[in-house]
Parts: sequence; C-alpha cells; structure tokens
Amino acid sequence: MTFYKLGILMIKLRLTFFTLIVFFVNTVAFSAQPERIAVAGGSITEIIFKLGEQDRIVGVDSTSTFPEEAKNFPILGYVRNISAEGVLSLKPDLLLGEDDTGPTKTLKQVESVGVKTVIIHEDNSLPALKNKITKIAQLLNVEEKGEALLDEIQIDIDALAYANKQLSASDTKSPRVLFLLTIGNGTPIAAGGETSANTVIKDARGINVLADYKGWKKLSPESALDLNPDVIIVMNRGGNVFEQVSELSHFKYTTAVKNKAIHTIDGNYLLGFGPRTPQAIVELGTMIYKDFPLPEGYTFRYPHDVSSISGH
Repeated sequence: MTFYKLGILMIKLRLTFFTLIVFFVNTVAFSAQPERIAVAGGSITEIIFKLGEQDRIVGVDSTSTFPEEAKNFPILGYVRNISAEGVLSLKPDLLLGEDDTGPTKTLKQVESVGVKTVIIHEDNSLPALKNKITKIAQLLNVEEKGEALLDEIQIDIDALAYANKQLSASDTKSPRVLFLLTIGNGTPIAAGGETSANTVIKDARGINVLADYKGWKKLSPESALDLNPDVIIVMNRGGNVFEQVSELSHFKYTTAVKNKAIHTIDGNYLLGFGPRTPQAIVELGTMIYKDFPLPEGYTFRYPHDVSSISGH
C-alpha cells in the first residue's frame, strides 16, 4: 500500500471516528432528561410536584401557587408575560409552559440561546389534562409515575361518570348555573360558553345559563334577572358570600337567592386543570345538586373548604 493510499485511509478513519463522536454527543444531549426546569403555568407546576420531581424546578410563573412550596421558587413573571432575563438568569435546561405562555418574543429569545422550550398545547378539558400529564411524565422520563397519577385522577373521573349515570337514570333535571368570576364594584363578570368554567359546569352535569354567550360577560341588573339561575357559583370569595350576592340588585330576586343556593370555590382548584381539577368538579357537582350521587367509598383527597358552601 502506497503512502498516499495509507494517508487517504487514515483520513477516512478519522472522519468516521469524528462522525461517531458527534452522533454520540448529540444522542446523549437529546436523550438527557432535564434537570433545571423553568415552569410557566400553575397546572404544570402542580403536575411536577405530584410526580415527585419538584427538585428539578428552578423557577415558576406567578400562577404557580399550589402547593404552598411552589411559592418559594423565583418568579418568572405572569404566564403570558414572562421575562427572558428572569428565565435565563436561572440557567435552565428546559422552559416548560402552558398553551398561553408568552410573549412570543421571549420564547424565541430563550430558544435562541439554546434553552429547550416546550409549550404544551392542550385545551381545558379532562381528556386534555390526561394528555398533559402523559407528556410531562415522558419529558421528565418518569412514565411510571405518570401512569400512577393518571390512575389517581381516574378515581374522580369515574365518580363523575357514576353520578351522570345515576342522575340520568332518575331523570333528574339539570340545575341552571351561573358562574361568577367576580362581583367586585357591583359589576359581576360571568362565564359564558367557550370558557373553562363552562366546561366544568357541563362535566358536573349542570346547565350554564350563559352558554350561548362566548367568553366572559359583564352583567347588568336587567340581564342578570332574566337569567334567573337555580345556583350561583362565585370564584375566590371570602366572607359571607350569600349576603354579598343577595344584596346585589342583579340577583336578589333569583331562584338561587330564594333557595340560598350560593356557593364559592377556589379558582385554581377548579379551573386550573391540574391534578386537583377532577376532584374539584366532583365537589362542584355537590354544590349544584342537593343530592349528587357518588360511588360508595369515594372520598375527597385534596383539601376543600366545605365551610364556604352556603345552603349545605
């Protein structure tokens, strides 16, 4: 073999060796599980905690308020307006966000410096919640923990299916429900169709009296009286909720006030579409119906403020 041919062979061997090294490095980098996660979205934070992987979190957005320990992390900003500087200062190897994470400029800036960015595009529904749990468990390489969490929330989903079957068999009339985001300043804001509140009302087998209206709606006294709901649900309200609602001219003559069917519930618990939401929907059912049928042995696993349930 001539020195020329030997030289060519050595060059080919070196190129092959280099290619294998690059392939190996890229494969390891691609398959390595994230260890420093910046989270934008309260439901994702809850899921990571339920998976027992919270030690990987380096920062969260301002909607990540549960569990209490989540409040100890550095804040990236509001989920729709996170700070690129805030994210990058934490040196994450993954930015994991909900569908409404933004702004787009920040996401592009974070990606441009090599931080893997994953946005989970799921709607607010129970099937989507299951998909979200599965995706996060796969991303963190803890599929078995993900399956265990899916089994846990299935208890609540099965309870809702049981209640729906029993109520259908008894031909029980579905109550008409009004869900209020706020009643501050004497101007109630209520949930219409295409809102997360509308979804949970339907899942609890209620009828949203504003289902034909898209989005959230400010109510005038006249329009509120015309709705005449059987039940009113108020989000995140302290004090005597019944008095606060019944004193408003919007509601004082409604069936809900006459029957003292006024209730309050934590918004993140019910509308966050994290691991607690399926149980929260079951609890909503017990508020909407005087006798919401549940399977024998069913218990509430997450804390819930039963003292806030007026009329029970």
